[in-house]
Amino acid sequence: MTVADIIGQSVVRPDAHDKVTGGKGYPVNASLPGMLHAKLLRSPYAHARVIGIDTSEAEKLPGVKAVLTAKDVPQRPYSPVFFCPTEAKSLVRDLVILSDRVRYAGQPVAAVAASSEAIAEKALELIDVDYEELPTVFDPEEAMQEGAPQLHESSPNNVAKNPVFEFGDVEAGFAEADHIFEGVYQTQRVHTCYMEPRVCLVDCDKQGHFTVQCSMQHIFGLREKLAYALEIPESRITVIKPPYIGGGFGGKLDLGYIEPIAAILSERTGRPVRIEQSRYEDFITTARHPIKVYLKTGVKSDGTITAREAKSILDTGAHATHGAEVIVVHGLFGVTFPYKCENKRWEGFTVYTNNMIGGGFRGYGCPQGCFAVESQIDEICEELKLDPIEFRRKNAYQKGDPHPFNPAWSLNSYGYEEAMDKGAERIGWSDRKPAGSGTGIKKRGIGIGTQGIWVSGCMGFPDILEHTGAIVKLNVDGTADLASGTVDLGSGQNTVLCQMVAAELGLEANSVRMSYADTDTVPFDAPTHASRGTYSSGLAVTAAAAEAKKRLLEIAADMMEANPDDLEVANGIVSVKGSPDTSMPVGDIVKVAESPFIVVTEEGPAPSSPPQHKGTIIGTSSLAPPENPTPATALFVEVEVDTETGKVDVLRCVYAHDLGRLIHPNAAEGQVEGGIQQGIGYALMEDLVFDEDTGACLTSDFLDYKMPTAVEMPRQIESIFIETNEPSGPFGAKSLSEQCVTVPAAAIGAAVYNAIGVRIKDLPITPEKILRALGTL
Repeated sequence: MTVADIIGQSVVRPDAHDKVTGGKGYPVNASLPGMLHAKLLRSPYAHARVIGIDTSEAEKLPGVKAVLTAKDVPQRPYSPVFFCPTEAKSLVRDLVILSDRVRYAGQPVAAVAASSEAIAEKALELIDVDYEELPTVFDPEEAMQEGAPQLHESSPNNVAKNPVFEFGDVEAGFAEADHIFEGVYQTQRVHTCYMEPRVCLVDCDKQGHFTVQCSMQHIFGLREKLAYALEIPESRITVIKPPYIGGGFGGKLDLGYIEPIAAILSERTGRPVRIEQSRYEDFITTARHPIKVYLKTGVKSDGTITAREAKSILDTGAHATHGAEVIVVHGLFGVTFPYKCENKRWEGFTVYTNNMIGGGFRGYGCPQGCFAVESQIDEICEELKLDPIEFRRKNAYQKGDPHPFNPAWSLNSYGYEEAMDKGAERIGWSDRKPAGSGTGIKKRGIGIGTQGIWVSGCMGFPDILEHTGAIVKLNVDGTADLASGTVDLGSGQNTVLCQMVAAELGLEANSVRMSYADTDTVPFDAPTHASRGTYSSGLAVTAAAAEAKKRLLEIAADMMEANPDDLEVANGIVSVKGSPDTSMPVGDIVKVAESPFIVVTEEGPAPSSPPQHKGTIIGTSSLAPPENPTPATALFVEVEVDTETGKVDVLRCVYAHDLGRLIHPNAAEGQVEGGIQQGIGYALMEDLVFDEDTGACLTSDFLDYKMPTAVEMPRQIESIFIETNEPSGPFGAKSLSEQCVTVPAAAIGAAVYNAIGVRIKDLPITPEKILRALGTL
């Protein structure tokens, strides 16, 4: 098969049936003989000091093999975030495995390993903990005030991070403006809602070496952070890459409590230890950070942005974790970069509270910023009677412009305006009616949300790891094995990477298999996150395949008495260009390379081929991407609002996206549809609710936590993929996945305003908020 036969085709996913039938590749299905089950005892208090803890009764329970408290574990502070070196200055190391100071409701204070989960849970009930309750603070702005409870002594006023970005002369820019708009926009805390819970299985052998299986998005980050927390060398840990995991969405990018606790328990008992979190535990483990944005924008009457000033307050919960990085990405890509403006200033605050810890989530701070920026643009256009598309066009970057993140790079492929134009045509933008002009109880509206600047990985980000590697090996049957540390989150990374290797090698798509990998056997790979899989990992696997192909053609050239440059590979056949009859199957060439130097023939022993032909045909790579090209997206939605009930139905979505080159159409459409589902939930219903007095989570399972089902999804989601052929990308590709989630809340908010003429600036846009805005509640 040629490149055209593979790239851009929806090849069959070989693991699809296994995934949808709960296959054994999921880490939650991993088991080992003789393994123990562990459970964590969690604090009912949001802020307390552990005065005493009595585990004697639990230890006496038959079947209990070990009990841990804070005194039994290392107390080395660490940051759990996988994708930065542990001692990076951008991180905050404020977490320990178990502590005698509790800072949020649900924080673990003890752990039990037993022969069954039931016995472990019974043992938890027998542990007696004496707490001294401490004052709490749940609102980040209150936490920043003098006199508020201080959660970490090293962070005055509970501010963990306070980044500032400033360009140009902001005051002069506002003086130049004909109009100044100000607004406050609030987003909520939402869970990632991956289906497979966090789970780990750790086996410590008699030499003190730990083997770890875990539902995580980064095997190397898990190894590094686990070693740091345990205060042992990384060489004592091997993390096995799962064939796939049951979703991550950024929520599995950090070391949890369960991994170090399982490791310590396994070392102490001499048996494998498994910990699986309950759904309640998952819900209080990770979430998208709520961010409040104070936004001020100056514009000329023609819509030119002259100045922008913003302040963002991020509630990071009890520990900084991802909040130290999310605030920076939010400030740059969510607020500062989306549109051209010479004069801008942004200040961010990552603030400790007694709320649950925040984590990574698809978009990593950008959805919160996009909601604020795009909502205010809609307000500006409504007030000044400007077309929202033309306003964005006037302030947009152009192809060839320096990249705002790194001016040394250029926007070599940039389809932002094309995305807006194609999406507008398909949704019927020109027929859009004035806001609130509809009649009847149910009113319809159309809205737009865009994101012109984003990432294809983390190249260029301070302190963030962005190199990756791969191994490609050709087999005697003409197939190839790919070994890579890139984790398949369930969205088809394995298939797409194998597809790229097949295209580079000239094999059929089903001739490449993703093989076993662990931290001992494959080159380092950054996490599967930040929209980097297709671009960054794609560059690595194609480089490894190219090296293997080069070796293949060198051997073939000697055998066929040709120059390697005159050979080509297609459909698993090596042939001379222009002379397809002069050819050899790939498998035959590999057999020669793998055969003995001397073979017995009818005439007796004889050399099979020269020594330089011998050896496995293999290619390796370990590289960083040359750039960080931006995708671009525009989402148009049509909604219907029931003005009697406040219910919002999303009727139709048109999503246009510049992805450089489309590799696997079905997988790309799946990314879009899944992202829009998450975006609808973020916009209209999802909200982690906590008791205002105790800090306990009240929406800790899928019965109480409302998220969109098939009933709430629009009947029509149309994907428009714009191929601009990114020069630095594998086969011209760049990223897709996160922008699908970034833009829906802004687009839905604009559509709701267009339907009923009232604007909601705090998410989610619930029926109660709509009715209050309409004055009927």
